[in-house]
Amino acid sequence: MAATKYGKFVKSLSFQDRGQGGFRQGAVMDGKFLGLDVHIQYGAYWTAGKMGQEPNCPHKHEFDQVMLWLGTDMNDLSELGAEVEICLGEEMNTHMITTSTAVAVPKGMPHFPATITRMDRRIIFMEVSLAPIYKEKVLATDRKPSEPVGFRSKYGKHVMPLTFRRKAAWYYGPKNRDDGGGSVSFVRGNDVGINFTMIYENIKKAPYRLCPDPDKPHAHANSQVMLFLGADPGDISKLEGEFEICMGKEEERHVFTAPTAVITPPFLPHWPGGAVKLSQPMLMIDIHPSGDSVVGQVK
Repeated sequence: MAATKYGKFVKSLSFQDRGQGGFRQGAVMDGKFLGLDVHIQYGAYWTAGKMGQEPNCPHKHEFDQVMLWLGTDMNDLSELGAEVEICLGEEMNTHMITTSTAVAVPKGMPHFPATITRMDRRIIFMEVSLAPIYKEKVLATDRKPSEPVGFRSKYGKHVMPLTFRRKAAWYYGPKNRDDGGGSVSFVRGNDVGINFTMIYENIKKAPYRLCPDPDKPHAHANSQVMLFLGADPGDISKLEGEFEICMGKEEERHVFTAPTAVITPPFLPHWPGGAVKLSQPMLMIDIHPSGDSVVGQVK
C-alpha cells in the first residue's frame, strides 16, 4: 500500500495480547498513527473486574472523550451481556450500564472508577479521545462511590444507551438496495457539548455495498476515521472477510483482509466499496471527530 498514492490513509491495525487481566487484547491508534488530533483505544474485555489504571481513582482529561461498552451478540448488538458500574462527576455518582452504551465525558469532568461487576459474554470497550495523546490526571478524593443512581441524575444525559435499527435493503434509498443483514446505531455528542458523531454497525453477509449512491465516490468537509474490525471477542485481530474501498478521484482500489483503519482527510473522495466476502460477521465504525459531516457527491 505504501507505493500507492493513497495507501498512507489505509492502515492495518496491530493488536496486542496482554496475556493477563480483564482487558486482554487491544489496539491503540494515536494522533501520529491517524494523522489527526484523535486517540482511539479499542479492545476486548474477557473477564469482569476493575477497569482502568491503578489506583482506580477518579481522573479527568484536558480533552473531550467518548467511551463505549459494546455487546458482541451479532444478532442483538444492544445486548451487552455484562453489567458495568461507572462513577461520574465530583459526587462520584454511580451509573449502571447493562446494554451497549456510550458515555460522553466533556473536558474536565471527573469520571471513574469503573468496574465490570458481571460478565456473561466477552465485551468490546472503545475509548475515543479528542486529542493526539492520551493523558489523565488522577484526582485525590475522600468520597466513596454512591449507590447506583437513575437516568434522571445530574449526569444522566452523559450516559447514552445505543439504539439499533435493522439496516435492511432500502436503508440508503432506491439507488442502493443491498442488505448486509446487520443493524446500525448513531452516537452524537451534541447534547453534552461534544462535537462528535459516530456510526456503529455490523455486517453479517456479503457482497454488501455502502452509501446512498454506491457506485460513485463522495467526500466530507471534515476528517473521518473508518474502522473495519472482526466481531469475535475471542480474537479481534482477525477480520474473517474481504473488504474493498476506492480512494481519490482516481478511485484507487484498496483491498484488505485484516482489521484496518481508513482515514479520509477533508474533501478526499472515497468509495465505491464494501464487503466483498465474509465467513464471519464484521464491524464497521465510522468516526467523525469534528461532528456531523454532510456527504457531498464528487463530480
